Amino acid sequence: MNEALQLKKSEARSRLEAWADKGQLFAIVDPFFDIPLAVQKAKLETKDTDPIFFEVIAWDQVTYEPPFIAHITPEALDWILNSFSTERWGIFLVSDRDLGTIARHYQKFVIAKGPDANPYFLRYHDASVLDVLLKTWDNKEKSVFYGPTHAFGLPDLDTMDIRIESNPFELRPKHLPLPEDCLLHLREAQLRQCGEAIDRDLVKVIYWHLRNHHAKAVQFLDKPVLEERIQVAISRARRYALGTVSDLAGFTALMFELAPNFDEHPSFRNVLVDPSVPPEAKMRRLSQVITDREWKEAAQLYDRSFWSTVAKRSKR
Repeated sequence: MNEALQLKKSEARSRLEAWADKGQLFAIVDPFFDIPLAVQKAKLETKDTDPIFFEVIAWDQVTYEPPFIAHITPEALDWILNSFSTERWGIFLVSDRDLGTIARHYQKFVIAKGPDANPYFLRYHDASVLDVLLKTWDNKEKSVFYGPTHAFGLPDLDTMDIRIESNPFELRPKHLPLPEDCLLHLREAQLRQCGEAIDRDLVKVIYWHLRNHHAKAVQFLDKPVLEERIQVAISRARRYALGTVSDLAGFTALMFELAPNFDEHPSFRNVLVDPSVPPEAKMRRLSQVITDREWKEAAQLYDRSFWSTVAKRSKR
């Protein structure tokens, strides 16, 4: 039976350090992040070994970037634990294989088959996603995915700890699973659960962003209230098609620092609803075109009843 080992922070760190000392610790890292130390890296690609999927994917429109895999030294481990503790940066993995072998194995899972039989880019380097998958995959699927991996280390944004998920299959294959065995099928319920898990972690990431970088604006709000308001802010930001973590965090910060209804100011709204501005450029455009006078006007529009009104709606 595969039971997650709930470890105290010091114990989890000790195990990670021991693996790093043996040269057995790796990390699958989101491309948004980087490790500014001399570590060996292998970048995965947006490609698939299935010829049908290769034909149906509109590669010129693909914006998804796969993760990279890094061989983690003791120094890199210390840096990650101290620098990424409140971010959704990726996961650890433990293996006695070399970096190239591990990269070749996990390259096979960049694309999965969705419930509609179409290709889906699989964000298994997101701890919240992998947690769902490990709980919902059957033994065959888990065995294929683990492959040469002894254990995964999943960062937890609630405890600031690492949860170790050990390979439940005693016999690890000498040879990696074949590509045709690695096209995992995602079920509708799995996709839904993954989406819900990502959203829960998104709230946690923005929560820590506000506590660390906008402490004065949120200092009097306890955790449940702040998390509820962050959820409101995320929903509001998504009305304008904002989708990246940095953009959602930036929009949320403006709601706390400037005004919860800052987007009602005509100049701000014009940028946010402009169809000619790509969603990923909207927050940057605000900083470029909004004048000092307009920033002050937006602050003066502050709706003092905004948060209390939202709280009342949520309790209905």
